[in-house]
Amino acid sequence: MRITKNFRVEEFECPCCGGILDTLAFRNFVVKLQDARDTSGIPFVITSGYRCFRHNKRIGGNSDSSHLKGIAADILTRTSSERYFILKSLIKAGFNRIGIGKNYIHADLDTDKPQFLIWTY
Repeated sequence: MRITKNFRVEEFECPCCGGILDTLAFRNFVVKLQDARDTSGIPFVITSGYRCFRHNKRIGGNSDSSHLKGIAADILTRTSSERYFILKSLIKAGFNRIGIGKNYIHADLDTDKPQFLIWTY
């Protein structure tokens, strides 16, 4: 089922159980991701969306991960140039909690955590 013109609910489901938290916060999160994708002109490949507690623990995720709330996603980045344009578009779309890994960018809208941060993994 499509949420926006480029994102389907299935892209954000937990890989171990197929769970999803289909809340207003989740839908607003995906709308902002769509804005960023439109700005970047780069298709976003979601490598991690919602995670159930079991899956989050299995992969070594933080116990308070924003993925558990359904308001975080990791986006595949294949090149430095792609990473730059995705990062730029996320900031323009209003994301202010961003993590940068070697092959992905994490973005979340978790207002329970410190804001205006960019960190590396």
